[in-house]
Amino acid sequence: MAKVKSPGSKDGKKGILPVKGYALIVLLMALVAIAFMAMLTLVSAFPKEMTLTFVGVLFALLIIVFLLFRSRKRGIRIFGILLAVVFLVVYGIGTYYLGSTYAAFSKIGNSSQSERAASEEGKDITSRPFNFYITGIDMWSSEKGLDLERSDVNMIVTVSPQTRKILMTSIPRDTYVRLHTAGQMDKLTHTGVYGVDETLNTVEDWLGVKLNYYVKCNFTSVMKIIYAIGGIDVYSPKAFKSSISEYEYVKGWNYMGGKEALYFARERKAFNNEDDKRVENQQAVLKAVLNKMMTSPSLLTSYPELLEIAAEDLETNMSSDDMQALVRMQLADLGAWDIEMQKITGEYDMDYVASLTQDQKFQVYRPDEKSVAECVAKINEVMNPTEEEIQKIEEEKKKTSFMKFLKGLKDGDQAADGSEESEEN
Repeated sequence: MAKVKSPGSKDGKKGILPVKGYALIVLLMALVAIAFMAMLTLVSAFPKEMTLTFVGVLFALLIIVFLLFRSRKRGIRIFGILLAVVFLVVYGIGTYYLGSTYAAFSKIGNSSQSERAASEEGKDITSRPFNFYITGIDMWSSEKGLDLERSDVNMIVTVSPQTRKILMTSIPRDTYVRLHTAGQMDKLTHTGVYGVDETLNTVEDWLGVKLNYYVKCNFTSVMKIIYAIGGIDVYSPKAFKSSISEYEYVKGWNYMGGKEALYFARERKAFNNEDDKRVENQQAVLKAVLNKMMTSPSLLTSYPELLEIAAEDLETNMSSDDMQALVRMQLADLGAWDIEMQKITGEYDMDYVASLTQDQKFQVYRPDEKSVAECVAKINEVMNPTEEEIQKIEEEKKKTSFMKFLKGLKDGDQAADGSEESEEN
């Protein structure tokens, strides 16, 4: 009776590797699989459907490679080795990706949780509306500590996860407000000099709106975020040249990298109404970033890098748990959000400001009370959705699934570009 040679036969004809070689490959695959699943559990930032897909493919590949290695045919065993290499590369990179994500979450940590968000502790952030305050500092990361940190960008972002609505409310930097601590009148931009809490408390006093979270950013962080997601498409209603850089923008859609988008959002001298137009451009950039991340695979592919930027170049009081919950919700179906924009309007005037000499008056922006009331009313409307609005979104969610994400991987960024174009049309 003929003797059957094992896959690892050493006669140089049937064997490709010694039996120990096949066993070592399978063991290495098993170790990578364990590491991947461990990191997947620790990160806990992906929806259940996506997590099950990752794990299902992992086990399927393990079993297939094991069976291929047991074959008596040389060609099949070679294919098994190639498949094993693919497994080790893909899941090895995946483990590194998850490890980077976990490390970034660890940097952000829960230590950032403040009293401002503590009142909502224990409540799922995806089931309640909240206000996010963006305060933009007019400096680069390398300049931190070298000058006063004025709050040149001031925007309330009202988010309603239940109805998938986002409302951006911009406030001109020179808005004349009463300081929370000193009780004197000053420009809103100067509150940043006294710290982010002074800015938040001053705005809350003035508008009567609770600001649950904040993010403090600078030029460097904005630029890095846009580069991380592969650039954005922004619509400009007019052509203009930047007065502080070499960049020029055409009327219509402009593809922008981080630096182009930053100077687009900073420009004001090219417009007659200066700050009014600048806040609109800031909103346009933020909307483009949100659309890119929420309707394409950019959020997943750039996830670790975005978290690293958040840990290094941003200051926020949002906990890593809340960040993970929001990402899980969005990755579950990549559903589109209804993004609206508004701004507080008024007119320029001259008056004394507390942070500067009282020997002369300075230019300030007096907010129109009617505009303020209308903006606050709109914020409260998004913060208090009706049962009908919530039900409508829940029905729409049932029609979407992880398959939309898989389609997004194939179509690239067409979903984001298409939504913006249709809106403009």
